[in-house]
Amino acid sequence: MSIEVIQEKYPIATMQARRDFALIQKQQVVEPAYWFRNTETGEEYHGLYAGIGWPQRVTEKGDQLPGYAVIVAVTKGQGVAEDAAFKIVEEIESLSVDLLIQKCIKLRARWGFGVHPHLMRVFLGDYRQFEMVVANYNARVIESDGDDRQAFIVSPPDDFDNLQAFDIFVRRLQSVLTAKAKRLYLGDHEIIKNRILSFRRDDPAIMALGGLVHALLLRTPWMEQSTPSVFQLLED
Repeated sequence: MSIEVIQEKYPIATMQARRDFALIQKQQVVEPAYWFRNTETGEEYHGLYAGIGWPQRVTEKGDQLPGYAVIVAVTKGQGVAEDAAFKIVEEIESLSVDLLIQKCIKLRARWGFGVHPHLMRVFLGDYRQFEMVVANYNARVIESDGDDRQAFIVSPPDDFDNLQAFDIFVRRLQSVLTAKAKRLYLGDHEIIKNRILSFRRDDPAIMALGGLVHALLLRTPWMEQSTPSVFQLLED
């Protein structure tokens, strides 16, 4: 499987037309002139985004909930791109922090890391926990490859530092999973289904997916500002 970038035949003219229309309609964002395709399934996406939750201690005996990482696709289809549906395309878990990072590196590679500057650049999650482990990994990678673009970057979702972050993220998940406003599709991904059903507070899987969905709803990162900005064109 690989991810390829597709773009309109005349991307600059298309973007200008969309921005002109947005100005008339007083719209803040517009759909960019590029998108992504899964070469194996033919599915098309506005964007692909990653979330991570680190392994967590849950009892005094030292039992842990495994760490978790997830890739969510913003599906391209009928309707308004700004309100596109979300779909989990892959998930992983591990009790080992180092193994979780290794799995994340493979995960982002499978889903298009490096194919486009906006694709799979960061994992949204706790940027402080295991900060030194991540830093040491990045130091080794940069020393080996001489390319800091290969660094594993963890960035916080919106409201992560809010004391009620878990509650905020859970409510966000509930809002997109309810039948009347269904927008997030879990598919046959059993890890997150089981973790939601068992529901333990501060579960890293719920934090990872909930934080990612919360950020996607607030930022709509697959859209571009209607005012002119740097547009990423593919080189011939």
